[in-house]
Amino acid sequence: MTSGTATEDKTAPIPAVRGDSDAPPSRWRTFLSGDFGAALLVVLLWHLALTAAALLFGPTLPTERGVPGSGVGSEAGLLTHTFRWDSVHYGRILDGEYSDDVRVAAFYPLFPFAVWLVQAITFGQLSTVAAGMLINTVASWLAVVALLKIVRYHLGEGSGPWLAVAGFLGAPAAFFLHAFYSEALFCAIGFWAYLFALRRDWTWMGLCLMAITASRITGVLFVGLCFLEFWRSSGWSRRGLLSVNLMWFPAALAGLAGYMTYLGMVTGDALGMFHAYTAPDSWSYHVFNPNFLATIAEEAELTGRALLGLDEMTNWRLVSHVLPMIGLALVLAASCYLIGCVLRDRRPRGPAAEALPLAQRADRTAPVPLAVFGLVSIVMFTLNSNVVSVHRYVLPCLTLYLALATLAQRSQALRPVAYVTLYAGGLLQAMLFASFISGQWAG
Repeated sequence: MTSGTATEDKTAPIPAVRGDSDAPPSRWRTFLSGDFGAALLVVLLWHLALTAAALLFGPTLPTERGVPGSGVGSEAGLLTHTFRWDSVHYGRILDGEYSDDVRVAAFYPLFPFAVWLVQAITFGQLSTVAAGMLINTVASWLAVVALLKIVRYHLGEGSGPWLAVAGFLGAPAAFFLHAFYSEALFCAIGFWAYLFALRRDWTWMGLCLMAITASRITGVLFVGLCFLEFWRSSGWSRRGLLSVNLMWFPAALAGLAGYMTYLGMVTGDALGMFHAYTAPDSWSYHVFNPNFLATIAEEAELTGRALLGLDEMTNWRLVSHVLPMIGLALVLAASCYLIGCVLRDRRPRGPAAEALPLAQRADRTAPVPLAVFGLVSIVMFTLNSNVVSVHRYVLPCLTLYLALATLAQRSQALRPVAYVTLYAGGLLQAMLFASFISGQWAG
């Protein structure tokens, strides 16, 4: 006999509950899994590692003359290790001293202006050094994102993009991205200018180029790089240059022109950024000499004598001659390697090739602008009769990182060369960073 009450049907299907695995990824998770999120994590860890190293080992190092004795950067704090050597000149610019010392004009205004802007936005709650670190963290993050996308454009998917990032952050002079210097901002603007050129976004490219010429004179190298990419976009046709977008390249000098105008108004010398090198007690070893081959030959002899033990390997000889010459040699090798890849048509085959944009698969000359960029950089860096600080100047040279990634991704036999280069660069960076935070000359 059955009961009159309803019974539960245990065989009825249980409604599906939408779990986390079926839900669309959140914006936060999407951000973290993309280039921007991954690069942010890497850059933050890198900056934290340098800060921790400075806090742990800095107090044990003997203090040299590169440590400011008074004023900004002299007080004890978490980030005071970033304020050394040329940082003092950027601090003086913030104090309005362009008109007080002709030497200060050698330092371009974009980075100190950005520091001032951050302090103004935060109503002075951030110190000068903290504002600089915020700018450098954001700028180095954006530079790494752009580098990832640039290398992926040239090589497609694979280990190459992150190897390039390792080469960039592990370069001997990469710690200047962490210091109160303009390196991080310069790299971010230059890398994105080139990335916008690859994307054929000429307006944003032009705006970046305007900013970079207000950052330092070597910004004109990125103007040339982007011009070559602009020309390549038309198939290297002279007729293709007859475009209104060509006007972005002369307009790129607006940043430099603005700085010259400001110097003319404040100091009466619109060319003060060049005359600063001839001022008393300045950098008298900077003498313009178009015979850059003679400069390279002289520096190669000095380097060779030091490496062979014929001359004493002093800190000045190592930092101002040997390391810069090694940097120039690597840029030359990277440029020649990329040209060789074009001539031998060593483009990736199979799945790697299919991952490349269709237009790039058809154009085998994609690395040419970067190869020329590297060769012209060598010329520009040696026009002043010396190579002092050149290992710092080559840091933004994208040619190095594309060649490193290409070598590691395409040639299994030569891959150890790339890894040895990364390891040696990291060791040199640790040595130079220790010198820098103790006030010794590091470039």
